[in-house]
Amino acid sequence: MKNLTTKKLTYVGLFAALTFVSNYLQIPFVTPFGNTRFHLGNVFCLLSGIILGPLYGGLAAGIGPTLFDLFDPVYFTSAPTTFINKFAMAAVAGYIFNKGCDRENKTRLILASILGQLTYIILYLGKTFIKNYYILNLTFEASMVELAQKAGVSLLNGLISVIFASIIAIPLLKAVNFE
Repeated sequence: MKNLTTKKLTYVGLFAALTFVSNYLQIPFVTPFGNTRFHLGNVFCLLSGIILGPLYGGLAAGIGPTLFDLFDPVYFTSAPTTFINKFAMAAVAGYIFNKGCDRENKTRLILASILGQLTYIILYLGKTFIKNYYILNLTFEASMVELAQKAGVSLLNGLISVIFASIIAIPLLKAVNFE
């Protein structure tokens, strides 16, 4: 925490606010896997990790969506796992991208976005399976049917998030400097 400057703390708050607000701006659409919605929340989670690094980006990515869940009765009970999942997404993206010292490496940027998003999807699907199979006592087959549906939708949303985050990160990385 000794590297926490006022500027970095401000960016943590900014990205937490962006991830919070972007969950309200939704575009619903229908897929072969079912109805879903796209919002820019995951884009800003990935960006927070890439721009701020694994720890501070993870905090920003965890705080914003968790607050969204806490303010919505539908998602209230999922707030703790939301924090963990979103923190992990940004932390993985931030760790992969910031591991090297070249902040203009577009291949590393795309790889970091993909791996961060895959981390989130795996954690989200794992939570869904545990809830369905162990808590709700659904059969293995019923749990897997829902998992397959959610996997398809999550991968589509993840692909869109990776594309947006990779494009938006390029000018942001040039504009934001903590040195």
